[in-house]
Amino acid sequence: MGLSNSSLPVIVFTTLAVIMSFLRKYKPFQSWFISKLEDSFVEHFTSARQLVVNADFSLTRTSKNFRTGRETTLYDLSKALSHLNEYLVRTQGQNGVIFQRTRELSPDVRDQLKLLNYFSKIQQVNTSLQNNYKVVESVIRYVLEQLVKNNANNMEHGLKDQLKATCLEFGYTISEKNELCKNSDNLVVSMMESNQYRVSEAISHLCRDWSPSFRCEREPSNEFFKQRILSLGLPRDKKVLIIVPGAGVGQLSHCLATSFPEFEVDSIEWSALMYICGQFALGYDKDVELSPFALRYSGQLDCARQLRSVGVQLSEVKRSSNLRFHWGDFCEFIPTEDHYDSIVVCTEFFIDTAENLFDYFEAIEQFKSRCNKLHWINAGPLKYGTRPLVQLSAKELNKLRQLRGWEDIHESHVTDYNDPLIGYLTDYGSLFQCYYGALKFHSTFTAGRK
Repeated sequence: MGLSNSSLPVIVFTTLAVIMSFLRKYKPFQSWFISKLEDSFVEHFTSARQLVVNADFSLTRTSKNFRTGRETTLYDLSKALSHLNEYLVRTQGQNGVIFQRTRELSPDVRDQLKLLNYFSKIQQVNTSLQNNYKVVESVIRYVLEQLVKNNANNMEHGLKDQLKATCLEFGYTISEKNELCKNSDNLVVSMMESNQYRVSEAISHLCRDWSPSFRCEREPSNEFFKQRILSLGLPRDKKVLIIVPGAGVGQLSHCLATSFPEFEVDSIEWSALMYICGQFALGYDKDVELSPFALRYSGQLDCARQLRSVGVQLSEVKRSSNLRFHWGDFCEFIPTEDHYDSIVVCTEFFIDTAENLFDYFEAIEQFKSRCNKLHWINAGPLKYGTRPLVQLSAKELNKLRQLRGWEDIHESHVTDYNDPLIGYLTDYGSLFQCYYGALKFHSTFTAGRK
């Protein structure tokens, strides 16, 4: 009876472990073995860096929709999955710090904390994090399944071995039927550089974008974008492209794609973690539950509110055939078609994320060479981050649009709480709640210089 391919990695690693137990004190062998191991890792990572991940998880040597495909390779995807895989280890480590700090208190005070069920609360937080991690594991498995499925007929040299190695990193093997199989319990080795803030942010965005609990944060912007596009009276028989940069985990893109099925929608996200979670939301087709505020100890009324789970009804999400969800740098994006009648760029909570705001202007304006009419619709605060080179006020931004050849069709802003302001991943059951005003504008590009 022959050995199955799925058994080979286990046998190999077991054999190596036995050999190393005998030869661990033999330094010449150690040096040789480590050298070979390093060469193997270099070959693996070098190959992974040369494979660009496309919108459907297919792997190619060059990007289909971006000028370079910079930092959107299989290596970068695998790195993001590794950060996700660390979620439980990292977050429970954070929670452990909460417990460790109590050891600085006197025994009498710790006894009082026991009577308050404080330590029980810390343990309950750990349980909530474990439940969150079950969703994270589903995200990782979904992405690996898509990689295997959408590259099944890819004849790229060495790709199948590369995919096997990538899946093995997360405790999976690929069967002879090209199906993903759980190999064993996954041993999580934490990377030196943590990215857990971004991991938690991406996971929380699954709630913000797809849970009924956060509909109040989505609907005002959704309605604004839909009404502005409807106001254009775009002919349904004309070729129209809607572009959504900084799409996060994809809710606005999905909303516009389902609202305007006759138009193409290109959703673009630069963060690998957001892109991964967005693809999961659009394709998983099962409901999940998350506790987005489990680690937020400040401002809580009680433990139950801190740990409450939020239902994310992904079974109701159906990916539209006119929606393409891209991973890459918006400033390098290339539309699929050479020319459209109209291109509408929709930016939500986006323009203030630029290090150089002028890069975004230029990226949007260059689409004029591919269409007869170019529109830009925006909604969001001017809450600058990412080491901004300039931080413009709403008035300065208005003037800049005029200088560059944009003509406003609509502009409004909200600063009054009674209007109302909009929450963003706001904990509505806590004592501290954050809200944003929004600058909204709709402009059309009239300059002939692009």
